Amino acid sequence: MSLARKWARVISMSPIKVEKGIYYSGRMSITEQEEKDIDAFNKKVKENREAGLPLDYQIGRAQLEKVAKFITPFDKVMEIFINEQRGRGNSEVTIKHYQQTMRKLEIFFCWLSVSKDEYNSMTKNQKISFGAQQPYAFMESDDFEANFREFLIEVEEVNEVTVATYFRDYRVMAYWLMENELIEKRRITIKNVEADPKAVYTDDEIDKLLKKPSDDCSFKEYRDWVVVNYVLGTGNRVGTIINLKISDIDFEENMISINTQKNKRKTRIPIEDLKLRKILKDYIEDWLTDENGSYVSTYLFPSSYSDASNYPMTRERMGRSIAEYNRSRGVNKTSIHLFRHTFVKNWILTGGDLHMLQKMLGHSTLEMVTHYANLYDVDLRQGVNNHSVLATHRAKNKGKMIKRKLKK
Repeated sequence: MSLARKWARVISMSPIKVEKGIYYSGRMSITEQEEKDIDAFNKKVKENREAGLPLDYQIGRAQLEKVAKFITPFDKVMEIFINEQRGRGNSEVTIKHYQQTMRKLEIFFCWLSVSKDEYNSMTKNQKISFGAQQPYAFMESDDFEANFREFLIEVEEVNEVTVATYFRDYRVMAYWLMENELIEKRRITIKNVEADPKAVYTDDEIDKLLKKPSDDCSFKEYRDWVVVNYVLGTGNRVGTIINLKISDIDFEENMISINTQKNKRKTRIPIEDLKLRKILKDYIEDWLTDENGSYVSTYLFPSSYSDASNYPMTRERMGRSIAEYNRSRGVNKTSIHLFRHTFVKNWILTGGDLHMLQKMLGHSTLEMVTHYANLYDVDLRQGVNNHSVLATHRAKNKGKMIKRKLKK
């Protein structure tokens, strides 16, 4: 357990408290032997401190291994986890997703550790800070998954789809700890939850959002209108959209070069829709080209401010901008990602090729595309009677029919 010695030098190593009640509701179990190991460790640390020696003097690796999970704060071990994920080449979007789940786990650790009244009196940052300092041994707590689910649903009041999202990240972290022999191995299952197949933009909402802005509109409004048209026409992720450059649009071959995707693969997708091509051409010519014919920004969807136009918008800023745009059009749904689901549903229900959809969406395999197809199978069934051969085939009247002679 190499992590134990590494963190033994960077944490305070103050005596570990295990007296009754230190862990809220007794949810974190410590065996009698572990208590003895911790007492022996604390005694040695105290002796070293009083003698003016390094706190880990004559504390062997074996002794450290016995107490490492009780002396190493969760945020410290997660620093190593995040660095390893970067070393594996995971995208910053994935890293950020893990970090968001880490913050949620830290709030959960705080919830486990203090009384209800104390928890309710703390700010979010205080909860995160407190939880981050709890030992990663919490990941071995009795009924950890059940308690985490209870916390997410009852305290954080999130839906089952969001619970499953947090659990997928948590499982990656927990399995990493297991692989490094930092916690005991166990199997973690995640409840399979289907997203609501109806949670897409309706035709009425799309009509409102696609209505062209007036001639005296702001750049922000016009840009957001183009973004909505673009996503409904391509299904691209927001991470792709904010990194698109004007030079990625090839009007001669009617292709778009996608250089930023979740799977890190570069690709080219067609822009066959005449309406979308005209919208993009007019937008670039009228808003992104100055009097000298030079582009005012290298990015296709830059910030409204000229001094920031050569930097890509952040995902958060783009999301907020689209949410404001939707509300200004009288549409309560505000998710930019929902446009992608709307694109997918329309593609599937109109009989689009799934392999081409896979390329448009930037998925490495057909697995997710097949998931989408299954998600909308109810809508597909509604159209079977209108499109199947048996339902549409009608016998033609070829005149008088020959009848069988009746026997006497």
